[in-house]
Amino acid sequence: MIKIIFTVLFSLFSLQVAFCQAVIRGSIEDELGRPLPGINISLNADRRGTTDAAGKFIFENLAPGEYMLIATGVGYQATKQGIVLRDGQHLSLRLVLNISSSTLTEVVIRGQAQRQTGSLTRGPVLLKDIPQQVQLVERELINDQQLFQLNDAFKNVAGFTSTDFYGSFSSRGYTSGIGGITTNGIKGSPYPEGQLPLLGNVERVEVIRGPSAILYGQGGMGGNVNLVTKQPKRESTLNASAAGGSFDLYRMQADVTSSLTRSKNLYFLFGGGFQDGGSFTDGFDRRSIQAYGSLKWDIAPKTSWQINANYIHDDASNNYQPRVPIYNSLKPDSIFLAPHTFNPGYNSFYKGNNLQLQSVMEHAFSERVSVGVLAAFNQSRTVREQYTAAGYIRTADQTVMRSYTYQKINSPGTTVNLYTNVKQKIWVMTHQLSVGADAVLNKNKYPEGIRQYAADPINVYDPVKNEVFDSVGKQVYTNSQMERFTYNTLGAYIQDHIEIGRQWKVLAGLRYNNYFRRYLAVDPERVTLYNERPERTENFSPRLGVVYQPLAVLSVYADYNQGFSPHYSNYSENGGPFDPETSKQLELGFKGDFLQGRLLPFVSLYQSTRRNVLQVVPRPGLPRWQEAIGAVRSRGIEAGVSGSVTQALFINVNYTFNKTRITEAVKPEDIGQRFANTPEHTANAWLRYVLPPSLVKGLYVGGGFQHVGRRFFSNQKVGRTVAEMPAYTIFDAMIGYRYENYRLQVNGNNLFDKRYAMSGIANSYTPGMPRNILVGISYEIR
Repeated sequence: MIKIIFTVLFSLFSLQVAFCQAVIRGSIEDELGRPLPGINISLNADRRGTTDAAGKFIFENLAPGEYMLIATGVGYQATKQGIVLRDGQHLSLRLVLNISSSTLTEVVIRGQAQRQTGSLTRGPVLLKDIPQQVQLVERELINDQQLFQLNDAFKNVAGFTSTDFYGSFSSRGYTSGIGGITTNGIKGSPYPEGQLPLLGNVERVEVIRGPSAILYGQGGMGGNVNLVTKQPKRESTLNASAAGGSFDLYRMQADVTSSLTRSKNLYFLFGGGFQDGGSFTDGFDRRSIQAYGSLKWDIAPKTSWQINANYIHDDASNNYQPRVPIYNSLKPDSIFLAPHTFNPGYNSFYKGNNLQLQSVMEHAFSERVSVGVLAAFNQSRTVREQYTAAGYIRTADQTVMRSYTYQKINSPGTTVNLYTNVKQKIWVMTHQLSVGADAVLNKNKYPEGIRQYAADPINVYDPVKNEVFDSVGKQVYTNSQMERFTYNTLGAYIQDHIEIGRQWKVLAGLRYNNYFRRYLAVDPERVTLYNERPERTENFSPRLGVVYQPLAVLSVYADYNQGFSPHYSNYSENGGPFDPETSKQLELGFKGDFLQGRLLPFVSLYQSTRRNVLQVVPRPGLPRWQEAIGAVRSRGIEAGVSGSVTQALFINVNYTFNKTRITEAVKPEDIGQRFANTPEHTANAWLRYVLPPSLVKGLYVGGGFQHVGRRFFSNQKVGRTVAEMPAYTIFDAMIGYRYENYRLQVNGNNLFDKRYAMSGIANSYTPGMPRNILVGISYEIR
């Protein structure tokens, strides 16, 4: 079966395939906002048109390259506008004609250029044409909040909450890890455990609700994240910033773009960032360095090759924010009795290094046909020696048990994706067909094994800070000399985005997955501890979605989508191997595209059912024993709106209601359990307002909040109370001043110094950031 699929796929690569055409659309208004019909528009002197009765114009089927837009009209002065188009770009412009001076001026509208995504297709598609909810966290919003790492960006989307310090997140009741993150649409996590994805090289964060198995195979069931990196430019630009703030935080970041040849067919991006400090935990230090770059070569008018690189180095006391233990009490506020600055071990250290390389080559045979080859290589090397709190705080002496772990990790990964796009109009239907095959090859190597021991208890109020660990006489949890994991996935997919007339869009696809896993471990005497036989899993994941657009600015959609994720904790000593986890999701919703694309409201209702979900069921001598509990159902509603209400006011508001329960289980008493770390209510908002120049030119203000409802440390059974994390609401604010190319900005976060739990697990929680201030200054040349 596999050979047949791959033979068909590679045969298609010898055929001609679809080229995603670029589009320029826009409108012309007078300074009072009234449309101007009849304005003559020409593009490079060979494409001509006029604005319609609504003052709108459009040029379609454009090849990438440089264009000159010229607008003329009776009584008005002719005006020129230079434009650079990328492959498949949909550029939207709003042009304002100043009546008094008859000068045509382009007004940049926030978010207007971000109305499309390629996260769910192999070409850019307008958000309103996709039958699945996708939200964007754009660079302007990242700058507003002076964000540095990925998990901070989640507070700007509906229903996404961080479940730990190192990038895992919860969406629609399900938790996803680093494996649910792609970069520029390329699968293969570039980050080892504990290393945070940084935002220095990120242009926008695309958050996908529900599974996205067609293009990426296994991944998050509740949601996935695609990081779109900054792109090289032909023109010279410079962005530089520096910031400092609470808890001895220092940060610097800069990047530059330009061309390397006179013909401007070879151009680059190069940048870097640095952050030190910013931790409120006693004795916990963290330093992060990032260097990134991109080089693009337009080999021919229809052929391009781009290389992206990203390097991150972390030097920290721990590979994640230390968790705070709790007492074995059922009172909701009892979790906050121990100091939130608690550190389980002051002599811990963690060093992480990650290199990510990407190669993107695309060729268009014609206006209808294109092929692409995506390849990526990731190399992660880390070493850590650290203490972890284990168990509840003992009331007798205020101590908590600990473990001590030492390990080195080497995690190489390779991803290759070949795809073909075919665009063909048949009768009233326009097909944008994508056919592809991919391979993701990952390994986790522990060249010195994993050594884990019991450590001496520590007093949570009066910890020992200068201890040296001695393993003599300590209980041994794990003592291996070498461990090696292999995770390989081969896949093939076919997907068609169909436009039926003006009002109907259909997205249909099917993916085949073949997953391979193997685990080998030996002890210090070179005796085999575990040698699990190779495990193979096959899966087919279909999807079908329909979009109906009764109005050009309104989309109503329905979607059926399946997800697939093999279990990575398949160890036989813990009850494995297990069948892969699968999901089926139904989603209904609507999307708006109002104010000429500046304002994007949405509402979505969903039901998702997961099967073969694992839970820990400790047994005597087997504390990590797991079993599949049957089925888990998640239901909810998400709503939000994002964009520019006016040229001066930007808003981003979201709300989510979610209920996640066990619906099928081996044990009848498990049915009805509420899942851990799944709040029923979450909400967030951010507003930014630019004061009128008549008051103070260049001054802007902003602010917002994040609300997360109560959550439980473990799955909650009906009729049984378990320790819970109280609901919390935190407020942030910002004030800034822009003068020419300079910007000075002050951000205040958690203004009322609310103590809260960001996430919890078993008998400890990850504390949220206390009140903090960040002052930044930036300079840009564009």
